[in-house]
Amino acid sequence: MILIKWLNGLPIEYESFLLEKYDSFITTCHYIEVNYPDYDINYFTVHDDGELIELLVYGNRGNTARCFNSLTSIDQSVICEFTKNIFLKHPSVKKIEIEASYKEYSLKKSFLSFKSDDQILELPSILEEYYKELGSNTRHRVKSKRRSLLQDFQNVKFIIKYGNEIDESIINKIVELNCVRMRSKGTVPGISDEDSKNIYKYSQYYGCVVYIEIDGVLVAGCIATLLNKDVFLHVFSHDNSFSKYNLGEVCMLHLIQTSIENNMLFFHFLWGRSEFKKRLLAKHHELYFYYIYRSYSIDYFFTRSKILIFNILTRVEKSKFTMYLRGKIKSYRIKKWMEKS
Repeated sequence: MILIKWLNGLPIEYESFLLEKYDSFITTCHYIEVNYPDYDINYFTVHDDGELIELLVYGNRGNTARCFNSLTSIDQSVICEFTKNIFLKHPSVKKIEIEASYKEYSLKKSFLSFKSDDQILELPSILEEYYKELGSNTRHRVKSKRRSLLQDFQNVKFIIKYGNEIDESIINKIVELNCVRMRSKGTVPGISDEDSKNIYKYSQYYGCVVYIEIDGVLVAGCIATLLNKDVFLHVFSHDNSFSKYNLGEVCMLHLIQTSIENNMLFFHFLWGRSEFKKRLLAKHHELYFYYIYRSYSIDYFFTRSKILIFNILTRVEKSKFTMYLRGKIKSYRIKKWMEKS
């Protein structure tokens, strides 16, 4: 017999179930608590003959409900029941957001807002197996750069910290290096001060930070979450002064080594494709983001049209025809950054 319950508040008592069932850092009470403090949090449980089989957490703000079960694969039948009942239970909700689903859905009064991807590396049980799978150039370069680093600097330390061992200053330094590096490449940094604070707060629960110090100064680092058998990378960077040592890649390989030593199975590089992730053997996994509406309202058609126009403009922006203009914009940003530095 299927039994559905609706409850208000964070399902703290079900945190272990969320961890085991969904294997997603986003679908944890601590992540929701840190990142969505201004949402009215609720949850939806499904029991089958007394056994809990699904638990979907969502938050309401204004006329929108956001599902926090992200980076997950949930059956469409469960999603349909969930969305139908949200509209029944919350008359003020006009729109539901389903984010980062590994499954593609066909839902009434809904549309795909956009697609993204999760780049996932399946980890072997032994580090040497991973190195064997890497391309020969990548394998040789990483080992050579690490060896050069250790030869040129006598006081190099590879440091690992977990959970409440992680100081806020470490998070801030890695984020700062990331922002500086983005600006030096003509890219606008995507991490705000508030984001940095939230990364630190969440790191106290499931965080893992791997970083490199030279003479007591942090020069490269990776911030990640370790959850069950999955690793989720959030931020990584290095000091541009040490670029000839490929410190970012060296530090990343140390995080992968740490993950293998902790018997982790999957390493999530998360959003966006890049040659760097491909070199390190990450595989593409599609992610789907949906809006589900209560009715075919003016807002439904307006938002759908706006997203359609945005997607067209994004494709044009990234096309080869705008490559020259994008190069000029990057050069201008780099010039302005160098003038300020």
